[in-house]
Amino acid sequence: MKEDKKRYIVKIYGIVQGIGYRPYIYKTAKELNIKGWVNNYDSSVVIDMEGTTEKIKEFLFKIVKEPPELAEIQKTEIIKMKPTGYKSFEIKKSISANTKLKFILPDIATCDKCVRDIFDETSKRYRYAFTNCTDCGPRYSIIKSLPYDRCNTTMSEFKMCKLCDSEYKNPETRRFHAQPTCCIECGPKLILIDNEGEKIECIDEIKKSAEFLKKGKILGIKGIGGFHIVCSALNEKAISEIRRRKRRNHKPLALMMKNIDEVKKYCLISKKEEEVLMSNKRPIVILKKNNKEILPNNIASKVNKFGVMLPYTPLHHLLFSEDLPPLIMTSGNISGRPIEYTNEGAIKNIGHIADYFLLNDREINTPIDDSVVKVVEDMELVSRLGRGYAPYSFNGNIENKILACGSEMKNTCAFSIDGIVYVSQYLGDLKDLDAYKEYKKAINNLQSIFEFKPHVIAVDMHPNYMSSIYGKNLDVVKIEVQHHHAHMVSCMLEHNIFDDVIGVIYDGTGFGTDGMVWGGEFLVGNRKEFKRAGYFKYTEIQGGDSAQKDIWKIGVSYLKELKAETIKEKALKRIQSLVKEDISNVCAALDYNLNCYKTSSLGRLYDAVSSILGIREEITYDAQGAIELEAIAEKNVVDSYNYYIEKEDGVYKIDSSKIIMDILEDIEKGIVNSIISAKFHNTIVNITIDMTCNLREKFKLNKIVLSGGVFENEYLLKRIYKSLKDNGFEVFFNKIIPINDSGISFGQIAVADEILKERCL
Repeated sequence: MKEDKKRYIVKIYGIVQGIGYRPYIYKTAKELNIKGWVNNYDSSVVIDMEGTTEKIKEFLFKIVKEPPELAEIQKTEIIKMKPTGYKSFEIKKSISANTKLKFILPDIATCDKCVRDIFDETSKRYRYAFTNCTDCGPRYSIIKSLPYDRCNTTMSEFKMCKLCDSEYKNPETRRFHAQPTCCIECGPKLILIDNEGEKIECIDEIKKSAEFLKKGKILGIKGIGGFHIVCSALNEKAISEIRRRKRRNHKPLALMMKNIDEVKKYCLISKKEEEVLMSNKRPIVILKKNNKEILPNNIASKVNKFGVMLPYTPLHHLLFSEDLPPLIMTSGNISGRPIEYTNEGAIKNIGHIADYFLLNDREINTPIDDSVVKVVEDMELVSRLGRGYAPYSFNGNIENKILACGSEMKNTCAFSIDGIVYVSQYLGDLKDLDAYKEYKKAINNLQSIFEFKPHVIAVDMHPNYMSSIYGKNLDVVKIEVQHHHAHMVSCMLEHNIFDDVIGVIYDGTGFGTDGMVWGGEFLVGNRKEFKRAGYFKYTEIQGGDSAQKDIWKIGVSYLKELKAETIKEKALKRIQSLVKEDISNVCAALDYNLNCYKTSSLGRLYDAVSSILGIREEITYDAQGAIELEAIAEKNVVDSYNYYIEKEDGVYKIDSSKIIMDILEDIEKGIVNSIISAKFHNTIVNITIDMTCNLREKFKLNKIVLSGGVFENEYLLKRIYKSLKDNGFEVFFNKIIPINDSGISFGQIAVADEILKERCL
């Protein structure tokens, strides 16, 4: 008896292109005698299939529940159709259309099979630096538009040779429709030049580059998302020269090491850290130094951690095959400016940093930095959304088309279409004009790729943020979102929380609803609205923007508020001796309220303590004082300092003056800074527990959200998290969405969406 055939059209949305999904579907259909076709439809995959009910069920289970490793399926639609009598199963040509959902795969580290290819002397891709397949290689950085086909990428400039073309068209190969498919005959080429633009004549550019590195030279190497500045990590002189030329005095430099065994020589590494380090995202992972095999101190002085990544392109693997030591692999830019990603821009702007450039002729359409990740409590936390993670897509069931402009520092932008929130890569500090230009370009690029036109713009309340100015100049409805509310809601959206929560938001700066600078906040509320239930009492800071760098001015400002005159004068003289300059002008300006601002920021309190202890009086990168203060903290100290919590008009206010007084007493007693740092950290933990317990009793809430840049401090985050759990709270903090200001745009989306929902009622 002839079996009844059923026909269905299946639409699959998510990360489903450029990962070998269609060949997988094709092979599975052949195995199960399914007839019909599959194609890319814009950024989705569409299958028209016929078969018996039993075989169709098995087919659907395999392709939806057991897809290729890189697939991330967000949504599946199935429509029953009348059978047509297909005789075979084929892969049809892609179609460009305005589908509901669009997704882009991030750039993926070179897979093991391609690594084997580049070291196989019989392979046509032997020692070829651009080898890739459907499981790996560039994606987001080369895409110009959707669908993800070669003609819509920067690889369209390279016509495939016959052998590559045959692999590309053969569903049985792992390069079937791998859009960057190429080889030494038909693909991008390496070019080695000096910093004057003169070509270095050599047989093998990679071998020659390795020779230069061994001789202590500094190279600019073009990667997937932009340039790296590279030198031997064993050459202290070369590292110092990078710092001098790049104007990066103290900020730790990223390292690349050959393999996991090499990493273990220099770092302590947990199982989870090893898993993240070796994942196909290959981020920079923050690891503790093991202090056995010593690298030069000027890589990461005054901190006890390294930022380490493993090779993620064929070029990296080939370089390390030349017996190279660990390499400094820092962003190819002048500190504070965007990463260089064009050959011309690199030669012009960082030619004074690099002695030589290892270039290639493949265009980067979207520049993207390396991601930065840490592991806390065996959980992966992303600090910088970059290569491998961005653009990040999240099914948040957002109802409106919103563009969120993000913060000013550590900026990302985000937008929402048909329920999905998309977050851009890290875009830097928008105070820099070049960064602001790249920010606008990134927004335009994403809007073009996704064919997105926002109905609403969400901006930070700060009137002078460049991101807010950008958003307010667009002819669309605007919604202002308070900075710390956005922090809180970024965590709520990530964890799918709609209830009221207590938000503990510890940050460096943010414009408050009262016009003051906030940053040590206890908020109570939900996605739409919040109440400021508590905060650190305002301190008058003198110096405006200059105090962000000269943090001794912050130390002076906190000391000036002390009531005990004798102790105050002695402490001020101590700071004067540390900075070796006259601080009387700052003191006078505080007396007359000249160029001063009030802040509740916990980040500024950290700056003050760092300065008072003489750890850091001036900083050359964001949060340097706080980072170095954390680095020296003794881990086994349980003592803490006294503090006051006052209640005024139903709002709790934390007075930090007693903390400063106790620190000064410890200095007088000769207590070492490492113990003082630990006691200070423990005090912030105690304040957090006291405040949240008070608020739980008052508001009958048990869910706690932790967010804000100060929570990049691992000592603080781990101890607050554990203490809150021990006190019976349900605790959440940002993980894939950065806990720092890079998460602001994500939170702005959810706040704006809730406000719009209410307006529609």
